[in-house]
Amino acid sequence: MRKLLIGIIGATFIAAAPAHAQKYNLTLAGASPGGLWSLIGAGMDKVFAKAYPGSTITYQTGSGGLANAKLVQDGKVPMGITVDTELSAAINGAGPFRGKKQKDLRVLFRVYSPSARFQLMHILINGDIAKKHGIATMADLKKQARNLRVAVNRRGNMDGDMALAVMKGHGVNSKRFKRLVHAASKEMTSLMLDRRIDVMALGIAYRHRTIRQVMKGFNNNLVLLDIGPLVSADVATRLGGQPCIVKKKEYPFLTGDVRTVCFGAVIVANKSMKNKTAYDLTRAMIKYVDVFKTAHRALKKATTPQSLAEPSVAPHHPGAAKAFKEAGLN
Repeated sequence: MRKLLIGIIGATFIAAAPAHAQKYNLTLAGASPGGLWSLIGAGMDKVFAKAYPGSTITYQTGSGGLANAKLVQDGKVPMGITVDTELSAAINGAGPFRGKKQKDLRVLFRVYSPSARFQLMHILINGDIAKKHGIATMADLKKQARNLRVAVNRRGNMDGDMALAVMKGHGVNSKRFKRLVHAASKEMTSLMLDRRIDVMALGIAYRHRTIRQVMKGFNNNLVLLDIGPLVSADVATRLGGQPCIVKKKEYPFLTGDVRTVCFGAVIVANKSMKNKTAYDLTRAMIKYVDVFKTAHRALKKATTPQSLAEPSVAPHHPGAAKAFKEAGLN
């Protein structure tokens, strides 16, 4: 089995080999080691090694999609993984980019689509608190804001921004909460289980272990709020996701289907990447998508040639667009 190389932030990437050699040694900026993104890097490594023998993808650990977008924009790495919301912030100069639009980012291909539900917004309420204050809808959340202790993700994290955007779409002023906590998902989970917060709003995979842990800690006494068709569509459009559904049967505590917002992730490159390189990499992913899917069980059903070609908020690199067009995928 090929061994995925792990680098560190700031490592210099190795330039692509001469075109005639059909060999690529490239760095992919990701996040922490051991997670889904590192396995995506391993899957890409297998694909390119098969398509172009001798090729290697070096997975560079780092701070996630926002940092990756900046690294690619500045030409410090050739490729990076980023979530749609993070890419949206980058190209629009929003959030931590503070008005500085990252104009040179281009999409090579999608590694998972919003419909895969690897990242969807959960607004979960302690069932006892929901019953005490009569909270069953986002409108109820707005009315009872001053009675609620709420947690969203850390400042500068687009997951937290998405949660606040959903609330704002329903007229919920976060300043009216009894307490608003900015915390990472692990800390948020601990606060919820210790009954130190009443509501946790986070973008995380359907039935992620975090959600299962909270379900167990509350004996399924939870409420998942429906975001509604208008707000889910608006937030999805502005932040690059898609409205999606959690069906009643999918969580034991649901009383009906719940509408929310889902986001996917893409591989981005700088527009200066050679068209041939972008074309070769994308063509390899299309041809050997079954090899890529072996990297993680969650990718098996969700990944197809069609899903690789799904657009995001930034345009495809011309080389990638050519590969998709030749394959009849755009």
